[in-house]
Amino acid sequence: MVCRTQCSVLNMAMLGTTVLRFDRLPSTNDLAREMAASGAEEGVAVMAREQTTGRGRMGRNWSSPAGEGLYLSLILRPQITPDTAPVITLAAAVAVAETLKLDFQIDADIKWPNDVLASGRKICGILVEAAIEKEQLLYAVMGIGINLAQRDFPEEFRESATSVLIESGRPVEAEDVLAPLLSRLEHWYRQALEQPDRVIAQWSALSTYAHDCAVSVETAEGVVEGMTRGLAAGGALIIETGAGQLREITSGEVKLRKSVVRSQSSVVDGGKTSLTTDH
Repeated sequence: MVCRTQCSVLNMAMLGTTVLRFDRLPSTNDLAREMAASGAEEGVAVMAREQTTGRGRMGRNWSSPAGEGLYLSLILRPQITPDTAPVITLAAAVAVAETLKLDFQIDADIKWPNDVLASGRKICGILVEAAIEKEQLLYAVMGIGINLAQRDFPEEFRESATSVLIESGRPVEAEDVLAPLLSRLEHWYRQALEQPDRVIAQWSALSTYAHDCAVSVETAEGVVEGMTRGLAAGGALIIETGAGQLREITSGEVKLRKSVVRSQSSVVDGGKTSLTTDH
């Protein structure tokens, strides 16, 4: 594990003022979590050119080849209760989606809670891990992985993943993304702490999944099917079931309902064609 640059000072109010850069790490989140547990201050960022054991939600592997992505983790110490922490994940997704849209002209979408998509395929994953003790949030680590320079993916990800290069035809380095992303993360993180309703409103504006989308959600209690009806104040996904019941989903895996997609694939309503891909 070699740290190429001890720190870098950017024009930031807080997040990313110190960036520790490494050629290779097992996981930027793991190192950031160790540092946070040892008292590292809020805003310290850990960045690597390659991760050997990068991971996403539910322990899934996150492919992190050298020089082909932005692999970044930030130490956060928000003064909020654990039940309001999910809005931080939403804030990260908003910051990534805005950066891809505004700086790289990629039509990014957000799938609840933390996947950023382009052309219906995953271009970014976000993993926020928190340390909680006696109902107190001690710290959180925000991990962000953005596919940048991949021209192709391993077979298991080929149909579900994409990159900035594939979407834009433009070669992009991690450093090209870092500064604008940190700026937006700073803004939306502060909004999450001070005015979380603004984060939810912007997340909803950027996501085609937020409203009137037929989905199936795999939760710990079973599968919930219905139509999306926006987000609750704490960031939970609201689903209206076929029986008309409103359910708030706090954790789960969202997929478009294939049967509904197939039956609607040729329907055009109000000039908009229904989605025809399954995520």
